[in-house]
Amino acid sequence: MPLDFNLLSCRFKITLICHLCCCRDRELEVLRLIVEGYTNPEIAKSLYLSEHTVKTYVRGIFNKLLVNDRVQAAVMALRSSLMS
Repeated sequence: MPLDFNLLSCRFKITLICHLCCCRDRELEVLRLIVEGYTNPEIAKSLYLSEHTVKTYVRGIFNKLLVNDRVQAAVMALRSSLMS
């Protein structure tokens, strides 16, 4: 019988998603700065990246964490202990 994702506990979903996503190191750096409240231009300046590259990383993070915005990504990262 297939696993029904909707019936899993929130904590287990977060853990499962984070383990499955295998975020790259750079994505984790970007996610850390999102959690700290940085904007895309601030992230770009801090990591010496273009804003376009940052947007690509942010989009990848959203897709991997199955979220729609920065707040959801930050909450997901904090709840899963991906960021402290």
